[in-house]
Amino acid sequence: MMLLRVIAVRLLPAAACLLMLSGCWSRIEINDRAFVTAIYMDKAEEGGYEVSLGFPLPNRLSISGGVSGVSSEGGNPYTILTKTAESIPVAIRKIRSDLSRELSWGHCRVIVVGERMARAGLDPLMEFVAREPNFHTKSYLMVAPGLARDISKLTPVFERLPNEVLREFARRRVTLDTSVKDFLEAAGKGGDTVAALLTIGEMEMLSEKGKKSVWVGTDGAALFKGAKMIGKLTVPEMRAALWIQGKMKNSVISLNSPTDGKPVSFIILTSKSKIRPVVLRDKIRFDVTIEAEDDVMSSESNIDLMDPVQIAKLESMLSEQLAGRIEKAVKKTKDEEVDAFGFGRYVEWRYPKVWSQYKDRWRSVYKNCPIHVTARVAVKRTGVENNSVVLQRRERQREGMK
Repeated sequence: MMLLRVIAVRLLPAAACLLMLSGCWSRIEINDRAFVTAIYMDKAEEGGYEVSLGFPLPNRLSISGGVSGVSSEGGNPYTILTKTAESIPVAIRKIRSDLSRELSWGHCRVIVVGERMARAGLDPLMEFVAREPNFHTKSYLMVAPGLARDISKLTPVFERLPNEVLREFARRRVTLDTSVKDFLEAAGKGGDTVAALLTIGEMEMLSEKGKKSVWVGTDGAALFKGAKMIGKLTVPEMRAALWIQGKMKNSVISLNSPTDGKPVSFIILTSKSKIRPVVLRDKIRFDVTIEAEDDVMSSESNIDLMDPVQIAKLESMLSEQLAGRIEKAVKKTKDEEVDAFGFGRYVEWRYPKVWSQYKDRWRSVYKNCPIHVTARVAVKRTGVENNSVVLQRRERQREGMK
């Protein structure tokens, strides 16, 4: 009897825990879900919004040898459903009414908005995603040069789904990786930010048996002021934004050699940035410091890459070129009175009392803030060959002719 009591006492906590477990009364089986992978949103010509949702088609995805691919039955393994309504939730409700499955937002990682909607303002979109509890705020937000729904027609050559192509653009830092979270945070500071801008076209693709297909690539960036698009950055200016944000990855920079004007190319391997606000006598300035290390990628010049003096000249030219690009991008945002790179946040963090004085008129203050950019680029490795392979071959040919 004593043994039974001891066993009962030991099992009592486990039994109590089991009583607290309950089933999911609202559970939806996985085969009853339609997984949204991307949202394409436009401002409708007749008013309201045109919402397109991208879905994978599980019945057209096959798994062979542990690798998923396209079913042998043919057809794309994805689809796009589009509805137009006076508001975003109503348009989504219409899409849901035409589906045999329940919408699931957990796999959505990309939102593309058309330029017309971007210029009208993204507040309705932010209102929807902020209130949808199952939506990931880390989803990337990009701007289409025309209609967002046209981007959904891209041909995913290397990936299975169109959204995966767009997601990889941001993940690999080919373009800006601005997220919904960044827009929501910017909303508290006036709504100024910058987002990736896409480009679209048609070309004959060998993968599609030579047929003309839609391709999508990266372009510059869209400037947002108060959550409304008011301008654009060029590709070099967009890449300068990556430098400022400390997100530059595997960049290639070329310049003309100081010895003969021939091109020398470098690949940036590591980079970091630092933004420091300085307040003196109620005046604010920003010191931006960029540090990078690179390797020589190729050289068509006769420059001696083993000469420390020549390397120092190249480092100085690289630093000057990089600082110039960043200054040009910053100047454009100041001219537009758009704190797209979030300089105001650094004032708020370091000088909260000063920020409280200027936050209500920060855009006009930012326009007149001096911003000093210092770039330090170090050439770490020159490669196996000390000098240009082409020039070495030509030199040997000249010696052979003598």
